[in-house]
Amino acid sequence: MKISLGTLTWLLAAAIAATAHSQTTTTYEDGPDGVKWQVTRQVVQRSIPTTEYQARQQKVYRPQVTTEYQSYPQTYLTPVTQYQVVPHLRNWWNPLGEAYWTNDVVPVTRWEARPATVQVPVAKTNWVEETQTTQVPVTTYRTVPEEYTSRVVVSAAPATPGISPSSASATSVASRPAVGGQQYQTDPPKTASPWATSGSTYR
Repeated sequence: MKISLGTLTWLLAAAIAATAHSQTTTTYEDGPDGVKWQVTRQVVQRSIPTTEYQARQQKVYRPQVTTEYQSYPQTYLTPVTQYQVVPHLRNWWNPLGEAYWTNDVVPVTRWEARPATVQVPVAKTNWVEETQTTQVPVTTYRTVPEEYTSRVVVSAAPATPGISPSSASATSVASRPAVGGQQYQTDPPKTASPWATSGSTYR
């Protein structure tokens, strides 16, 4: 794992700042019971992060769709109807009558090619620039001093005078004679066992 020069510089600066922000003072205090205390107070500057939201403006691009009509030439066939006078021979099949001609008006339809212009809708997307305001979290650090106190006993006062171990009462309390092999006045007299007979033998 490689550490860049910038990272090393930042770590060194942080260590120097932590050393500079730490202050240690040592004092001596006498307690009410005669005990002398060494009081060490260390003030350390600690960074506390605070996050707040700030308004930031940024440019964004929003798609905007528009519809345009484009013209295209087109040829189409359309029916055209005209009326013409057509002669027609009538009564030709009647042997008793005389045939005669009449003019009849009849419709005549034909197809003609005609040019036309057609409007075709075309969707077009344009990117429009807009400015938006967003809330961005920003973290800042503020330094707060913290004090740590430690107390160590340096010296204690002389012990309160009491019962000396060499006094008679102390000796009687501290030491006791050995039990066994010595008869006290309050002990019952030592007698032989009632079952023991001197000079008797078992036959």
